[in-house]
Amino acid sequence: MTDLFALTLIKNAGDKSYDITPLVGSMSWDSNLSLMSALEFDISWTDAKLFPVNPCELGDVVLLFKDGKEVYRGVIISEGRSGRQAIKYRVYDYAWYLGRSKSVYQFNKISASQAILKILKDFGMLVGKVPDMNTIIDDIFLEKSPAEIIETIYKRHEKATGKRYNVEMREGKIFFEEMKELVIKGTFKLADNIAPVDILANPLGADRSRSIEEMRNRVKILIERDDKEKTKPKYEVVAVAQDESAIMKYGLLEETFKIEAEDAAKGREVARILLQRLNRIHETNSLKVMGDVAFKAGRLWDVTEPVTGMKGRFMIIAAKHEVKNQVHTMELTLALPEDVK
Repeated sequence: MTDLFALTLIKNAGDKSYDITPLVGSMSWDSNLSLMSALEFDISWTDAKLFPVNPCELGDVVLLFKDGKEVYRGVIISEGRSGRQAIKYRVYDYAWYLGRSKSVYQFNKISASQAILKILKDFGMLVGKVPDMNTIIDDIFLEKSPAEIIETIYKRHEKATGKRYNVEMREGKIFFEEMKELVIKGTFKLADNIAPVDILANPLGADRSRSIEEMRNRVKILIERDDKEKTKPKYEVVAVAQDESAIMKYGLLEETFKIEAEDAAKGREVARILLQRLNRIHETNSLKVMGDVAFKAGRLWDVTEPVTGMKGRFMIIAAKHEVKNQVHTMELTLALPEDVK
C-alpha cells in the first residue's frame, strides 16, 4: 500500500517512544493563517486483559509521518474520555506556547526581524527562517502574548512594504516565508503501480461565493503630525489612490490607513499597493479533494474547477486533513491572494 501514515509517541522524559499507529482509529490535522496548528487523533482501547496499554499522556510529544517523512510535530494538550469509547487527544505544535503566555517588550528602534528573533529566542523557539525585515520597531508591548506581538510586528512590515508572509512550524522550527514563493501542485496515488493523479481531476465537493462587500476602490493614507500650537488637523492625508471605473460601476467604497510620519514619502506607493490589493471582487471558495500533505495555509494553488467556475491562483487560508483507514482526504478553504489581509 502507498501513502502510509504513522504516529509516533515520544514520552515527556524523552526516554521512550512508541508506534501508536495500530491503536489509532482516525486522525486529522489543520492549518490556518496563524502561528499555531492542531492535530487530533483517537485511541481505541478496552479494559479487557491482553489489550495493548495506551501509552499516551498529557505533555507527551506526537510525530506524524507519511512514508517516513515528518508531517507534523506537537505536544498532547488535552485528553477526552467517555466511558469505553475511543479516547480523544488534541495536539498543538510548539507555537502554542507563544499564544498561551503573556509578556512585556520594549523595542528601541530596531528592525522588525531583530525584534521577532529576540522574542523567539526568549521563549526557546528554534528558528528555521526569519528573512530581513527592515521596518523599524520603536514600541512598548504590555500584557500581550508573544504570538500577538510577533503578528503585530510582521503585519506592520507587510503594510509598509507590500510583502506577504506565511508563518508556520516545520519539524519543530518556525519559518517566516514570502507567500509568493509557495506555489504548489497536488497529486495522489491510488496504488504503488499507478501514476500520480492530479487532485483536481475528480473533486469530492466544491463551493464558490463572490462579493463586493470587502471591495475598496479608494484608499487614503494618513500620518499623524505633532501640532504644538493645535492650529492644524492632527491627521494629514498624504496620498490618495482610486479607480474611477470601479467607482462608477460599484459606487464609492473608501478605506483609510495610518502610517508613521517618517514613512510619509512612501505614502503614494503604499496607497497604490493597497488599492491593487483591495479593489476587486472578493471570492471565497471551498474544495474537498483527495489528500496531499503539502497543502497548508499560505500556499498558492492554481485551480480550474468547471462546475462552480473557479479559475485562477488562490491562496489556501485553511486546510483540514483527515485520515481514516489510511485514506487521506482534505477540505480546503480558498481565497484570492489579494483578499487575504
